[in-house]
Amino acid sequence: MSDLIVPPAHERGADYSRTLRLAAANAAHDEIALKSRLEGSVVRVSADPTAPAALITLQVLVANLRRLPVQLHLDPRGGDKEIPSRWLSDLEQLAAGIDPERPLVVTSRVGDGVHVHVGTSSTTALASGVADGHGTRIRPRGTGFSTLAAAGTGLGGVLTASLLTAEVFKVVVGVLPNRRGDLRPIDFCPVTLDAPQREVALLGTLHDTTLVGCGAIGTAIALILRELTADGTLTVVDPQIFETPNVTTYSLGDLDDAASQVRKVDLIERELRTMDVSPHEGFARDYIDAIENGQFTMPQIVLGALDSIEARHDIAAIHAQHVLDGSTGGPAGTMLSLSEATWAGPCLRCYFPARTSEAPTTDELLAQRTGLSLARISRGQDPLTPQELDELGQLSEKDRAILETQVGKAVCGLGKALGLVGQADDFNPSAAFVAQQAAALVVGSLIRGGLGAQARSVQYDALFGPRDEMTMARSPQPDCRCQTQRSLHEQVRSYRGAQ
Repeated sequence: MSDLIVPPAHERGADYSRTLRLAAANAAHDEIALKSRLEGSVVRVSADPTAPAALITLQVLVANLRRLPVQLHLDPRGGDKEIPSRWLSDLEQLAAGIDPERPLVVTSRVGDGVHVHVGTSSTTALASGVADGHGTRIRPRGTGFSTLAAAGTGLGGVLTASLLTAEVFKVVVGVLPNRRGDLRPIDFCPVTLDAPQREVALLGTLHDTTLVGCGAIGTAIALILRELTADGTLTVVDPQIFETPNVTTYSLGDLDDAASQVRKVDLIERELRTMDVSPHEGFARDYIDAIENGQFTMPQIVLGALDSIEARHDIAAIHAQHVLDGSTGGPAGTMLSLSEATWAGPCLRCYFPARTSEAPTTDELLAQRTGLSLARISRGQDPLTPQELDELGQLSEKDRAILETQVGKAVCGLGKALGLVGQADDFNPSAAFVAQQAAALVVGSLIRGGLGAQARSVQYDALFGPRDEMTMARSPQPDCRCQTQRSLHEQVRSYRGAQ
């Protein structure tokens, strides 16, 4: 890593492929036409600098919008006061870190385009939003704000920015009518799962807490924790490095981080400076081994931020008291959810049952295709060596040429290189604004104290927004192993707790 030559940001371009694929799943245009449409779209942002949590809301909003290939303008005089010059320079730098070829244009010139406003003073913006405690209030043009209940927090700011981004996304992408809700007033707090309240619960000091997954949702959780000035200890688990496509889909990290090939766990540790972070580079299964080997203590709370059923089953196998799992997906990639789980049930297997299909897993397909053993593939972070490649006698000429480019790189990336991952028609990468809303639900549950008397799931579509009917009480599945093998799981918990 010390010999890695990092080209300057202006020599590297942003990768919008995942964003465009998500957009195409919600529009009548293909990715090529959408890229042209977005590049011709102007988005104007204005703000009241005195609004609650105005700075973090602006930062997240500008970053989210810069993750789209639009023309992004910021009006420094479009609010109740002029935006401070130091804010402007920081926002310009933030945008340039995501895409230096599309700079943030600071101008008071009013023209055509989509206009969104941070604060309550605008009468011309398509949508305005402001943090209210841990929650948000969003208003369409012509609709007034009610009196704010509390001072805005970092959680409220991130949520506000993500909802405003969703409104811009609907317009600039041309989201199909059946794939979007009408712009309407929204008063929502992810802690109360209701309108913002006058009393704002504080996030307590974290102990025995682990974040598993540092992807789109994991970085959004970390962003919120950073803006809440979270303290205490946190273990962070992920096997991968930060790459260029992540810049336009994650809530943390820029092109310099991608060029430096920073580990995702190290990225999270860098951002959470008020916390004692213990990074673990590996999968959830590796983390379980580390617990049983005495390297880590048994966590009481696990924040789940992974994207497959199998990975969630691995989280369930940790057998933590509280599992707060955030997810995104659905046919068009914009559904998001919170699943509150516990080792005694409902566990994540209750929420996400094992596949009934006999179709092979990605690891099994990779083993069949390359000749690598499943045991070797399970050590995904270990790089492929020249000797291993030479020993793979069943490779086709085409596959060998592909794997030659992967020598020295982690084996966990071979499935992607060979087209075994991310090529299915139902693969829709999540946008940062979707992941941020899922993360807000996770942190909201964390602030509530995790599971109460009844586990709950919360689910809604980011292009429709929070709704009254989105919350459901959940119970264990009678045939799930959290019920049929409960005494064994209790013994496992006792053993791990004693390590």
